[in-house]
Amino acid sequence: MVRRVGIQVAVLVGLAVVLSGCATFGPAETPPGPGVPRIANLRFEPESISAGETARMSFYFEVGSADLEEGYLLDQGIAQFQFFTALQRVTIDLSRYSGQVAGVAEVPVRWPTEGVRWIELQVVNKQGNTSNRLRARLTVR
Repeated sequence: MVRRVGIQVAVLVGLAVVLSGCATFGPAETPPGPGVPRIANLRFEPESISAGETARMSFYFEVGSADLEEGYLLDQGIAQFQFFTALQRVTIDLSRYSGQVAGVAEVPVRWPTEGVRWIELQVVNKQGNTSNRLRARLTVR
């Protein structure tokens, strides 16, 4: 019994390390300062969709230089009883929000495969400054 609990603890610790280490993919965050984008309140509506359906991703952004350009999504999660991390990020075009210093961005997203996903978002402005990273859960059934 003690050995089984030890194995379960090791698996949980390993999963936590992998999930926390997944933030290392993609560009590094630019230190806070003038012209550096910041994002908050990442959400998916609805939080649970069927495979192939569209969910609306929304987040609040602030960028003093008003030149938001693109965002990067990193897909992580559990599907078919296996943990996975997409090593290639998905690029989303946010240029329609260029000219805005702050606001709420809304982007439709669609996933074709089932699983519980933790989607990580980071945005970049035209100067190459990168925002903080946010994660939100999306269940695809």
